Amino acid sequence: MSLLKKTICILLLFGFIIGFSGASFAGDPYSHQIKTLRFAPDPDARVVYDLPIEVKMLDVSEDANWYKVRISFYLGPINFVYSGWTYIPVGQILTERYENRKVALRSE
Repeated sequence: MSLLKKTICILLLFGFIIGFSGASFAGDPYSHQIKTLRFAPDPDARVVYDLPIEVKMLDVSEDANWYKVRISFYLGPINFVYSGWTYIPVGQILTERYENRKVALRSE
């Protein structure tokens, strides 16, 4: 088998592995694609910006302040994929709002 044929076989195998590993995220209940930014928190709201990259939320920490995300984009024929945890204090903000509402209701 020539070197060219071996290289093509290895590249095809590598492509299948990447394709199937990306498809495994689709069944995850925490996996949500974040690609479109909207003007308001409504699915029918005007689109402000379409992200040129794919951002998927993969998991959420117990306190809802850390989110595991996967970011991927193409630069020519090369696909770059990064995944990791990012801090967005949603749990902390929701707790503070809840506490402020309890205080406001008590003062009335």
